[in-house]
Amino acid sequence: MKRYAVLLAPPLACIAAALLPSCKDDVKCERERMELNKSWSEVREAATRRKLDGVDTAAWTDIENKTELLESSFVTPEVTWDSAAKAGQAVAAALPQLHADHDALAVGFRSSAESALKEQSDFEKQCR
Repeated sequence: MKRYAVLLAPPLACIAAALLPSCKDDVKCERERMELNKSWSEVREAATRRKLDGVDTAAWTDIENKTELLESSFVTPEVTWDSAAKAGQAVAAALPQLHADHDALAVGFRSSAESALKEQSDFEKQCR
């Protein structure tokens, strides 16, 4: 009888783990973390393009560096929450002063960055 208990224990543990809501939340959080990482990657790429346009290069370089930090904060499951929060605050503070060679580019960038900041805030509330 002990042999059967040993053989049944691992499958039962797997079934129990699949039924627990925390497992689903872990999967959801992992998916959201990866989406957030992608969002920050896209924002960083946009900042790099704006920097290369040659308008307000110092500000765009700073934004590029901060968004790169944000991107790296969410690249692995071990999120670096404190550095992400500081970099997010710095990006949010810099957004109103950004200039580009076309106003539409700056407005589009602000919109993308604000969307990523909101996504980050929602992710932190659900998964931290």
